[in-house]
Amino acid sequence: MKVTRRHLMASAMAGAIAATAAPGAMAQDDAIEIAYLSPSFDISDAWERVYWSMSARLDELGVDHEVTLLAVQNASDHAGQLDQIQAVIQRGADYVFLGATEYESAAVGLRLLNEAGIPVVVYNFLEPHEDEASRAMQYIAFDHYEGGRMAGEWTVEQLEGEGQVAVLQGVAGVVSDQRMAGFVDVVSQHPGIDLEIGVHTDFDRVRAFEATQNLIAAHPDLDVIYGVSTAVGLGIGQALRGAGLSDQVMSIGFGGTGDEIQAMSEGWLSASPLRSIDDSGVAVADAFHAHMNGEPVEPVWSGPFVMIDADSDAEAIVSHANRYSNPAMGR
Repeated sequence: MKVTRRHLMASAMAGAIAATAAPGAMAQDDAIEIAYLSPSFDISDAWERVYWSMSARLDELGVDHEVTLLAVQNASDHAGQLDQIQAVIQRGADYVFLGATEYESAAVGLRLLNEAGIPVVVYNFLEPHEDEASRAMQYIAFDHYEGGRMAGEWTVEQLEGEGQVAVLQGVAGVVSDQRMAGFVDVVSQHPGIDLEIGVHTDFDRVRAFEATQNLIAAHPDLDVIYGVSTAVGLGIGQALRGAGLSDQVMSIGFGGTGDEIQAMSEGWLSASPLRSIDDSGVAVADAFHAHMNGEPVEPVWSGPFVMIDADSDAEAIVSHANRYSNPAMGR
């Protein structure tokens, strides 16, 4: 297995005519070429864990593969990701993993990939695009609404139905909206809880840090701040720690990533809905393998959450969730 990791724009890539994928079984005389596009490896370690678990599962299945890793500068760089997709088509690939910057923005790129005959797995979204010409082979994600709902239930339980709560959003769009909606729908059922909807942070840790500083200055009685991603949750936790408020204001992230678990152990992040992240990487690999062998691929795959906090005995949960990625990443 060969990996080429690049953090670049598509104009830097030159290549040959796009590869096409036959509808039936693929003969694997050579390694399959996978283009792995993420909306930034800096958002959380989840994108890296999905890569390692996908690759390890392909090794288990005996699939020789080469991976080119591409990431845009941030999760709102929709145009940059489209440029990368166009470059992948020019260069050629057998399969594309698309960690789309946003659901609607992915449609144009998906249409181009379909026209080029390159099968695509879209990651982090569960709803197939309405336009069949822009529809991926499979959509893989953990239900964003459900994760937010679990974070909301944890919050209500901790506050016993009364307190001051704020939410920091990510990038405007489906992911942020659903993660917030699940949380808000639970918390808003309790009239004793006052809810403040904060700004969009573009899933950026520094922006979340700064937004948290503004929140605690404007709302000094806050009890909980929920961030709709790993990066947002960690930015919240760091700001609270810097202000000496980690013991007074609870902070919630999203995903239960290794960085979040470490922050919980150090006492500056309170909780997070944990995804069995490596399961989703396995699902990506299984989709590619099934397609290679002319087998049907289910259009949607969704995985479960487990709510964890600083008091959770989650060693077995975490060990399974990161069973492929931990050995590769060392954490």
